[in-house]
Amino acid sequence: MRVRIVNNNVFDHVEKFRGDTVRIPAGGFIEMEREDAVLFKSNFFPPKFNGNGLQTPESMKMLKLEPIPEKEQAPEIPVEKDLVCQACGFVAKSAAGLKSHIRSNHAHLMVDDEARDKLEEA
Repeated sequence: MRVRIVNNNVFDHVEKFRGDTVRIPAGGFIEMEREDAVLFKSNFFPPKFNGNGLQTPESMKMLKLEPIPEKEQAPEIPVEKDLVCQACGFVAKSAAGLKSHIRSNHAHLMVDDEARDKLEEA
């Protein structure tokens, strides 16, 4: 499930997350998977201090998670996981197509001799 991460600060929020630089504009938002958003929000962000020892406003992490309204969510497209070749990721349109693909491209990889012979006979 995707959620929005809203920046309630008057300054842009810029932070490294999982090797990427994430920028959330002031008063704006980005969308992210809920699990990643929770990690991003709870990730330590080092504060910066001014000469008086007070935290600077641009270093304050003022983020909030919000659900995406249902009318704005993109419909999920179901994927037939059973029709994906485990050796190379080829997606077949039918079970027969997947079997044909495996027979012609990956039969030599099969360890079970009986199963390989059975596949080649069919």
